[in-house]
Amino acid sequence: MKYYIKRLFGMNYKKMFEVINIVSKRSNISKIKIFFDMIICSIKYKSGYMDYYVFCFEDLTNYQRSTFITRGINNNYIKKLNNRKYYDLFNNKVEFNKIFKKYIKRDYIYLDNNYGAFKKFTNEHKTLIAKPIDAQCGKGIEKIVIDENTNIKKLYNSLINNSQLLIEDYVLQSVEMNKLFPNSVNTLRLVTAYIDGVTTVIFRSIRIGNKDNVVDNFNHGGMYSVISEAGIITKPAIDKLGNIYKVHPVTKTKIVGFKIPYFKEALDIVLEASTIIKEVRLVGWDIAITDNGPIMIEGNQLPGYDIYQSKIHLNDDGTGLKPLFDKVIYKK
Repeated sequence: MKYYIKRLFGMNYKKMFEVINIVSKRSNISKIKIFFDMIICSIKYKSGYMDYYVFCFEDLTNYQRSTFITRGINNNYIKKLNNRKYYDLFNNKVEFNKIFKKYIKRDYIYLDNNYGAFKKFTNEHKTLIAKPIDAQCGKGIEKIVIDENTNIKKLYNSLINNSQLLIEDYVLQSVEMNKLFPNSVNTLRLVTAYIDGVTTVIFRSIRIGNKDNVVDNFNHGGMYSVISEAGIITKPAIDKLGNIYKVHPVTKTKIVGFKIPYFKEALDIVLEASTIIKEVRLVGWDIAITDNGPIMIEGNQLPGYDIYQSKIHLNDDGTGLKPLFDKVIYKK
């Protein structure tokens, strides 16, 4: 009951009714029916109005709806497996890089009032990625190219002012991954659950950049698709607006059937890394592929569930991934 009371008073009703209008138009179902159906789904399936919209609940049977990982269901998974006291080890990118240095495999520096160290770093690395230490969804991440015209002191001050305090050597992804999209690093999102000393990879996907974005994030203009156990993209990609891509619009590379290089090695990294912080057992790992193998970009202790069940990536019977996650997490 506490959960529903909190949701009731914390809800953005203006946004909710905007979503109801969109769903009503796309489905030709009256707004009042959509409204009451959303309320019923909230109670029965712990779904929010954005879940209803993203997962196209108006088209699903009650059984299909019951198989979806919704906001409330995902919160339950995280509450069961992840200890909040250890979240900062993932949220703070500097701390994360220290802990997982073995898998990061690139140089980085924290801008802690040390201009000399930054200048030395820019002498050694000419293409950088600047990040806020608590960056989420690709926000505040910037690619910087150092050349003879760069005013290093001015750049340093700008980064400090913008709170872009984590500076990393730019990741050069593999030639093969460049074929998908070369302007951003296209990363794998591999979700692991560490239960009773055993790690299971329960979700495999790839985020692909688009247009002129330097990040591939789904919430930042990118697209994503799902990957088989053999490391092959099995479905078309989709972006947050619902656009579907069988072929990348920029590179013209076929997405379905694309084989990820070093995929087994990427799995090996997350299987090993998942055991390091045992108090956080459900993690979404972001892995890049270089010509020398996979490297870790970051880990997310609150892996976004919005990419688990897009309409074009569902099981053949239109069901979601809740039964799979429940089997691993609750041993059902």
